[in-house]
Amino acid sequence: MSANHKSLGLRGLTSLLSAAGLLVMGISGLVAYFMPHGRIAYWTDWHFAGLTKTQWGDIHIISSLLFLVAAGFHLYFNWKPFVSYLKGKAAQMKGRKRELAITLAALVLVVAAGIKPFPPLSWLVDLNGYLKGAWVTSPAHEPPFGHAEELKLAVFCKKTGIPAAQAEALLKQKGLQGVSLQTPLIDIARANHTTPMALYALLQPLQKQVEAAAPVGHAFTAQEVEERFAGTGIGNKTLQGVAAASGQSEAAIRARLAAAGLKMAPAQTLKAAADANNLASPLEMLKAMLVDGYQPRR
Repeated sequence: MSANHKSLGLRGLTSLLSAAGLLVMGISGLVAYFMPHGRIAYWTDWHFAGLTKTQWGDIHIISSLLFLVAAGFHLYFNWKPFVSYLKGKAAQMKGRKRELAITLAALVLVVAAGIKPFPPLSWLVDLNGYLKGAWVTSPAHEPPFGHAEELKLAVFCKKTGIPAAQAEALLKQKGLQGVSLQTPLIDIARANHTTPMALYALLQPLQKQVEAAAPVGHAFTAQEVEERFAGTGIGNKTLQGVAAASGQSEAAIRARLAAAGLKMAPAQTLKAAADANNLASPLEMLKAMLVDGYQPRR
């Protein structure tokens, strides 16, 4: 009697755990569908329902594992009924070959669309990209480079051309707590209930202008562009800013973009233009702007 009660209890527990895992997995998956891209989420310290992007991702992974483990035990406890059910369904499906073929075709299409999206299933992927991109409403939402918020203040200042000592003094003058050149930007931001983006906005007036890598009109090579501009925050500049930083005329830059089949609006940042043209990185966009005949990677 007690053994039977114990068995029934385990079966009920696995069913409830499976349902709970599926529910949490579904909710966290839905949040992941519309949350911003990682670089935006980390730079703006994005939260939803009080949780960060990383926390939502961890919840999704753990709940998925919970569901799989519980489902495995559920299958173990109900193996005989499950096999009998399959046999019964197999007998029924003999007369439903059309439905079986449609189901298999739908499964193949879903997997194929995940590998290489095509309409109309690709519209779901496009909507996902649109929702994630909608979080970027101004150039300030884009970090100067990937994972900038994780760097210590001293390193961040070095990569962005900001005098470190002046940056530290300015933040302390603004009344921020826990400011140190050896403290990561994200930690300073969270200690003061703000974001890395807001801290960068405070420090930007101190940022030195990127000096021209060569005299005006110099013919750049792809390697020169990478060595000179990688990690300098150039990705937040507009076409006019790139022209000023590189010593190139706007007309020459536009001519190179046209030759490469690329477009860039006057108010668009280098990062945004790279995304709009489906390029591998903003640096690829910059190379196309400064190097004659360069074909950027996509």
